[in-house]
Amino acid sequence: MVSVPASPLSLLVLIMVFVALSNPVTAGSDSDESVKARDRKSKSKDLPDKVDKDGNNLLVATMVNISLQLSGEEAIEWHAILEDANTTSHNASLTSDEVIVLISAEIKLFFKKFPDVDKKFRYSTIGEWGDFNGLFQLAIWIHADFVEAFFTPEPGQMFKETLLKNYAATIADQTQKEAVLELSQEIEDNFNNFNITYEERMAESIVILLKLFKEHPSWKEGILGIEIPGFGTGSDLYDVALQYYRIQHFTQLFIVASGETDSQIVVDMTAEMNNAKYNFSRSEKTMLTDLIGNIEVLIARNESLTTSVKIKAVVYQYSQLMKISSFMKYNLRQFSIGAAFDFGTFGDLIDASDFGSRFPLTNPPLTTPAPTTTPVQGDCTTVGSLLTISNGNMTTFYQSSDTFLKNNPGIQARNWRPYLNMCQNTVIMNGSFSVQEKIKKISSIIRTYVGKNSARVSFVYSIKIGVWGSYKQFTTCGGF
Repeated sequence: MVSVPASPLSLLVLIMVFVALSNPVTAGSDSDESVKARDRKSKSKDLPDKVDKDGNNLLVATMVNISLQLSGEEAIEWHAILEDANTTSHNASLTSDEVIVLISAEIKLFFKKFPDVDKKFRYSTIGEWGDFNGLFQLAIWIHADFVEAFFTPEPGQMFKETLLKNYAATIADQTQKEAVLELSQEIEDNFNNFNITYEERMAESIVILLKLFKEHPSWKEGILGIEIPGFGTGSDLYDVALQYYRIQHFTQLFIVASGETDSQIVVDMTAEMNNAKYNFSRSEKTMLTDLIGNIEVLIARNESLTTSVKIKAVVYQYSQLMKISSFMKYNLRQFSIGAAFDFGTFGDLIDASDFGSRFPLTNPPLTTPAPTTTPVQGDCTTVGSLLTISNGNMTTFYQSSDTFLKNNPGIQARNWRPYLNMCQNTVIMNGSFSVQEKIKKISSIIRTYVGKNSARVSFVYSIKIGVWGSYKQFTTCGGF
């Protein structure tokens, strides 16, 4: 058991943090770590687009510097990855996001194959942008929007799982084939269970996969290696789902197991601190003991704190330690925690916390109605004119939306595009619907698509329809 008395100063610090995190306006901005992660995301285009005097972008230039420090097999394989990265960077048909995830995937596999290189370079800086761990985290964030679109069926449709079914067709062993088909059906049923949230469905998919991988560990590589057209592999999808799984299991880290006197996170971190493989010095152990003691005394035992605030406070404690002891970052983030429920590492906790904060709450503009007020009503007496068809198949609704998406490119624009086409082709151009029916159906498509996803709400509802108003106002005319 870790027994560290809390000093008045440390208690004061926690109180200040708690007040900040509990504020409904600032709760989304939480720790320095999460702020840095969001900053890296906002500046992600610097990685493939910022070019030095030699014509190398930020990623390639950093990889060139690392190549000078490697030898033997490591150097040979790294040079091959470097050449691929250079080719990928100059492929004009790829978006910045695609360049990032492709290069990130190769580096991540290389680090996995060569642990010593991973330890030496994972937290090496990529210019002023961030480090390689941040790059791997960024790739997951980029994939997250694609994954949600992938698993979210069109309005009125059910999700159909095809990747595993196609993979099963390539398996010769009948027992394995039947198991994969059964897995496919479980995944399909899970994502068609609309009694739980999307986040819960993602977390449950990991539960299903973990069960299979424990029963048949040799199948894991094949399933996670499935190619997903236009996305990556099953492993990329798995990494995204793991973030939701870990967030769902944050609470269990603060539970005191039977026979224990401390919470799970404290028990696990204490065991790791004393693990001989890390060979911590006396001074390092002193700092880690202080960290673990603060987590237990100030956070885990405080029943007035929600799990969300506890996690943010843990990340805060970590970020404070890193300001004076960044040399311990690699080993500390490797600490295994929550093994009993397949959580992962302390670093996974930090990354999952950052992932959960990627759509932070912000102060609304002064002109924005408070959440409790009625949204601004659109002029429903003229809304029908937006759907008037002219010049063959043109409408103000479609043309304005199309222009908005072209002027605001990105993942949100790409994800909404198929649904805009659905509004045009299956609703607006359908002569059997009255104008009011079209308004209601389009409003329903919009509302169903955005759901409770804050990024979709922010983007889609802000789309302007000529000078008439926004999508948000349009839905008010559809009865929403």
